[in-house]
Amino acid sequence: MSDKSCPGSLKIREPRPEYMNCPNCGHEVEIWTDELKATCSRCKTKVFRKQEVSCIDWCPRAKECVGPEVYERLRPGIKEDLSGTPLDVLKREHERVLETLGLLRGANLCLKLGELSDKSPVHDRGVNHLVKVLEFFQKDVELHLKREEDVLFPYLDRHLEAAKSPARVLAEEHVAIRQKRRQLEEYLAKLKANGHENAAAIAREMEDTSGELDRLLREHIKKEDASLLPISRSLLGEQELGEISEKFKTITV
Repeated sequence: MSDKSCPGSLKIREPRPEYMNCPNCGHEVEIWTDELKATCSRCKTKVFRKQEVSCIDWCPRAKECVGPEVYERLRPGIKEDLSGTPLDVLKREHERVLETLGLLRGANLCLKLGELSDKSPVHDRGVNHLVKVLEFFQKDVELHLKREEDVLFPYLDRHLEAAKSPARVLAEEHVAIRQKRRQLEEYLAKLKANGHENAAAIAREMEDTSGELDRLLREHIKKEDASLLPISRSLLGEQELGEISEKFKTITV
């Protein structure tokens, strides 16, 4: 049963439609506030509602508050699905990254709120959320980047001249993504070592880096969805896609 005293879950308990333009064709798409995404009726692109921090991302009473059905639909951390073509796999991995960015915002919010009172347990919750986010980046995101760099990019370069291939630019952005992740790892190490000491200053720096990573990932994923994946679909044959699928399974981090 929903906790009606919680204002943070109002958009989920009493959903309403929001509207945004499809990043692919510009068509207006309706997404309800208790959903993360919708499909554009014109071009069939999946459009994500820009996520704000919600109880689904960080509140320990979220499942009790919004109900198990909604919680399971919106919670982060979905298991990997390797069905379809390797390009389908990459597309789903993009969606998981976008969903996990909500948990990163939740970690930042908890750390900020945790400094409003001395030794608040919310601080520790923020640290725990940051641990989960970084585990996702160290394993899932790193696996995604290596699948592209070690498998997809070389196959794509067989069909394109270096000057026309998007692989080089995208690989450079992968470097920037890893750099931001390492910065967050450094902030986490400081938070664990110092406890509440200097936590407010660390949280402010971390929030800036998190915002930069959020923007970088959203632009990067938008670029790959709009160029890398469509180009790959047009150039790679069924046999090559089958080979890529098998090689994806051998990549480890």
